[in-house]
Amino acid sequence: MSREDDFKARLLATFRVEAEEHLQALTTNLLALDRGLPPAETREVVEATFREVHTLKGAARSVSLMDVEAVCQACESVLSRVTRGDTALTPSVVNRLHDMVDGVARLLAGGEARVAVRELIGNLEQAAEEQGPETSGQRSAVSEDRGPAPSPQHPSSVPHADTIRLATAKLDALLLQAEDLLVPKLAAEERVREARALVEALTRLKAVTPTLPSPLEGEGKGGGGGRRTPDGGRRENGRESALRAVDGQAQDLLRHLTLDQRTIGRAVDDLQDELRRLRLTPASAVLDLFPRMVRDFAREHGKEMEWMVHGADLEVDRRVLEVMKEPLIHLVRNAIDHGIELPEARAQAGKAARGQVAVTIASLEGGRIEIRVEDDGGGIGLARVRAAAVRVRLLTAEEAEALTDDQALDLIYRSGLSTSPIITDLSGHGLGLAIVKERVERLGGEIRVETRAGAGTTVRMILPATIATFRGLVVRAGGQPFLLPIEAVERAIRITPEDIEHVEGREVIRWNGHALSIARLNGLLGLPEVERSAVSGQRSAVTEDHPPVPGPQLPTSALRQPCVVVRAGEERVGLLVEEILGDREVLVKELRPPVVRVRNVAGTGLLGTGQVVLILRPTDLLRSLRERPRPPVLSAVPEEKRRQKVILVVDDSITTRTMEKNLLEATGYQVRVAVDGIEAWTFLKSEEFDLVVTDVDMPRMDGFELTARIRADRKLAELPVVLVTALESRENKERGIEVGANAYILKSSFDQSNLLEFIRRLI
Repeated sequence: MSREDDFKARLLATFRVEAEEHLQALTTNLLALDRGLPPAETREVVEATFREVHTLKGAARSVSLMDVEAVCQACESVLSRVTRGDTALTPSVVNRLHDMVDGVARLLAGGEARVAVRELIGNLEQAAEEQGPETSGQRSAVSEDRGPAPSPQHPSSVPHADTIRLATAKLDALLLQAEDLLVPKLAAEERVREARALVEALTRLKAVTPTLPSPLEGEGKGGGGGRRTPDGGRRENGRESALRAVDGQAQDLLRHLTLDQRTIGRAVDDLQDELRRLRLTPASAVLDLFPRMVRDFAREHGKEMEWMVHGADLEVDRRVLEVMKEPLIHLVRNAIDHGIELPEARAQAGKAARGQVAVTIASLEGGRIEIRVEDDGGGIGLARVRAAAVRVRLLTAEEAEALTDDQALDLIYRSGLSTSPIITDLSGHGLGLAIVKERVERLGGEIRVETRAGAGTTVRMILPATIATFRGLVVRAGGQPFLLPIEAVERAIRITPEDIEHVEGREVIRWNGHALSIARLNGLLGLPEVERSAVSGQRSAVTEDHPPVPGPQLPTSALRQPCVVVRAGEERVGLLVEEILGDREVLVKELRPPVVRVRNVAGTGLLGTGQVVLILRPTDLLRSLRERPRPPVLSAVPEEKRRQKVILVVDDSITTRTMEKNLLEATGYQVRVAVDGIEAWTFLKSEEFDLVVTDVDMPRMDGFELTARIRADRKLAELPVVLVTALESRENKERGIEVGANAYILKSSFDQSNLLEFIRRLI
């Protein structure tokens, strides 16, 4: 690449960053105009929008993006006419401006053709022409308070002298290099511990050395341990003198190492603190993306929404925001899709037609924050949760009914469980809350859900404000060291076999007046048990001569075993380990693909000794304890004798039938095909099927009627039905729910993996 080409590439990259900022500002302004503002505020927002468009147009011209410049020119022209009062600012005009912003975003992503650009500009001009200053019967809110035309110069477009733009990739690289400095810091701490242990050993050796016979006096003179001086005192022998000299050197070494460790630790900690502050960014950086999404998603579902944000100015670690962005999207979509009712249903319940979804971010003590997502919808129907658990064979009907409300609410985190009556491309997969919980726990946070029948749902997430170094309790299980998060450890105790009771097939002990379940950590991790005598006789690779963490110290005995009481949420478990080696600060390294999610493991930690140890996830350990192995249902049936699943494919298009038939047969299913609903119904009355995949728009009998007949038939009522259709309207999706379909897939966004995943879950 030539120097000129390299310069153009860097210039274009800079423009894209700037353009994203302008597009975000434009979206925020247009959403404000959507809501409706007083005339004076409307004028200010329109002028600010004009300036953003003008600046973006000039920047696009400088990098020769003529299509972007043309779109901005059209927007600028319409906004200028609105300001002069020649065009009314109607919802149609605002919607077309939204389309223009989307068009520029697609142009920057390389996904907009020139003909589409002309169409966007034409639609905007048509909307503006249809609503002149008087023809629409309304005056522009801007024209009521005219002033000078907006200046093309915008102060925010001029960079401040004391600020620079820095690519996030460069900042991330700097942060990673700074984190690597934790390794020598932790190593320095380890050297100090080793030096202190050496000094203590020399002190003990000095205490016993005077009782030894002097090599200069032989063995037969009473073993005085040194020569006597004329006044009756005792003179040091050569061994004592040498030992004293070595002890002095060790003391000096410990002092120097301690000083160096403090200097290094202070410098690294200060650097980390400064970089953490550099990494802080207002929560609005993520939350500003939501208003447009909420608006579009609500309109798609025929709902009226009011979006509210509190605490958007609170500064949070950018990496925390990045990790939580997808979970927040899941929660907000869930609130709109499952929580907020349709306007007519809200009116019947005595609520305002517009539903409310709010996100609040607040600072807590101890360097933590709370992210709260609330809605005023119908709440989570626990009866539907129980029914969904039975439907996906997670529980039997009797087990589901025996659950308390809190236990039933905990089921919403289970992967694959959804209360949605139908699976679509966006909902019904049962993965949303499972993903949210996994992301929160990855950050070392907690999540709680509160629901009120008919009044809404609140999801509270407690998270660290910054991602810092990790402190953990080092324990040994299966002969290997592991780390338990220090905030999850309540106490370290020792127990004897006599302390253990058996309740309902589980081992428990009495602790703090309550029954505490216990489990051997090596068993939960699938590791062999190591004899404690072997453990106590070997030198630790992690640490040497370190006392256990403070706790009730019972007399040492071969029968007493260390037990760590670990908490996850409101649950507790006692983990029996072979040895407790003390608490440590470690440098955390997250798991990377292909090893992204390992049960019981949250990540890896690098100790000061250079050893890598696994950081355990307490919630997974508790889940492993709760889940008892179940015998496989078909373990006695040979694989080749198991019945092949049979699927009926119904579609009047031979191309679609053939494609779906080949796909399903290649996956291992047996497939029958029908050309319409009548032929499919004939097959269903005479043959046995495990699932139906059907088109909707077909002659003689369409997919809706076929599904309704299946649900009305006593023998076929539980047969899963997947609708694959080109009908994209909300009314058609709602009709699919009404007739009892299990999944609704649009042909415009058809994905083979989606179809196979839906079928796998349904049968």
